Amino acid sequence: MTPRRLLVVVLAGLALLGGTLLSSAHAQAPSASASSPTAPAGSAVAKDDAIPASKRVAQAPGPFPLPEGLPETPRFVVVELHDEVNLGMAAFVERVASELERGDVLVLDIKTFGGRVDAAVTIRDALLHTHDVGARVVVYINPRAISAGALISYAADVIVVANGATMGAATPVQMGQDQEMKPVGEKVVSYMRQEMRATAEARGRNGDVAEAMVDADVEVDGLIDSGKLLTLDGKRALEWGVASHEAADFNAVVTGLGYDDASNYEVRRVSWSWAEDLAGWLSSSVIASLLMSIGMLAIMIGLYSGGNALALGIGVSCLALFFFGHHVVNLAGVEDILLFLVGIALIGFEVMYPGHLYPGAIGVLLVVGALFMGLIDFGRVDLSVQWDAGYVGSALATVFGSILLTTIGGYGIFKLMPKTPYGQRLLLVTSVDSRATDGLLVTEAEAELVGARGVVVADLRPMGKVKVDGRRYDAKAEHGFITKGSEVEVVKRAGFELVVAAIEEQA
Repeated sequence: MTPRRLLVVVLAGLALLGGTLLSSAHAQAPSASASSPTAPAGSAVAKDDAIPASKRVAQAPGPFPLPEGLPETPRFVVVELHDEVNLGMAAFVERVASELERGDVLVLDIKTFGGRVDAAVTIRDALLHTHDVGARVVVYINPRAISAGALISYAADVIVVANGATMGAATPVQMGQDQEMKPVGEKVVSYMRQEMRATAEARGRNGDVAEAMVDADVEVDGLIDSGKLLTLDGKRALEWGVASHEAADFNAVVTGLGYDDASNYEVRRVSWSWAEDLAGWLSSSVIASLLMSIGMLAIMIGLYSGGNALALGIGVSCLALFFFGHHVVNLAGVEDILLFLVGIALIGFEVMYPGHLYPGAIGVLLVVGALFMGLIDFGRVDLSVQWDAGYVGSALATVFGSILLTTIGGYGIFKLMPKTPYGQRLLLVTSVDSRATDGLLVTEAEAELVGARGVVVADLRPMGKVKVDGRRYDAKAEHGFITKGSEVEVVKRAGFELVVAAIEEQA
């Protein structure tokens, strides 16, 4: 065979082999509309592989399992939390939790839009410590547990949802100057986020889901994207391992826990005591401010009128109610009450024996400090968090607002009271009773004292005491200070006081 013919045969064989291979490859290639696990880049599967994990639908874990160790013959202690989460509610739950015994199951029937962070944290701590005595906690969301209510719910061993229940939206907010609710600072959000995560994980639940209820930046695969705040309805709470079952009423709650009608269990329903109910009302910001203002104003009137029993009684009663309410909700301690009493005593000393200045100034500071400390709890939540949440500012506004109201009211009363029938009767009564001999009270004859001379018995700086015709009177120097022992002349009357001038000034 010639080289030429050999070359033609080789080329023909190569051509035949290439055609066979090409035909085989064409037969195995998919059509443009087909998809298969072996599809090349650009096919549907390749595009699905490019989808970020955060956009894929994850498998929900399903209902949260019932805890082990539920008592065989429990005593269900049922309480309703159907209101704003406040310090009165916190004191109530603390008391109920402290009375639990081994084998008890505390059932909280919750319906709330939220409330104070410090109150929710107090309730959360009380619920987490129920394991110390061998008790269990069940929360029945009937039908909502929003904001602070979500934190309380996460502290339960079992969460049960009613039909149409909602849970979440736990970002703390505060009232702005335009009377609209606004988010608080990052410090408070961070604090609440960690509280939610820690509480959820303490009961074996997913901490990411809990955090997503507080912080819109938290993303949970298949549940919620970044930029949205999580609120779960009852069905999603069951799907994502937050709730254990759904119930239409308390009997269904018990049945879902594994107890049938034949089970031997006891039910005890607990309500707020009168003290807790009253304390919750007294500790509200509006009532607390009124009690402070009326109490301080009444005491001021009592002291300036020479110890009028009615005014002093009203003042002491109002302030006693203020401290009672805040003591029951664990805000005001015994030390705060003692601090306040010392401050009032120093102010009273300055009023009765004016001119010393320091006792009165220190007394005012002690009173302000005691009232402020009665509105803030330094143990439950960090002070910086309370500051960012607005609680410190609210307490300061309440105290100084009350002081301003007391000052304005006192000025108006002392200017107008001598001209009113009640003021005139007050002056007349105090001049007739047995205390008239102590020289501390106003008499009807004071209207004729203008032009009379006397002597200073307590420095006028500019307020003090003078003695005229053998009796002591509250007095005010017309100009500057007048020292003890100086001779003075009564220039005019000003309310309950005499306005006097030094004799040498007139000479």
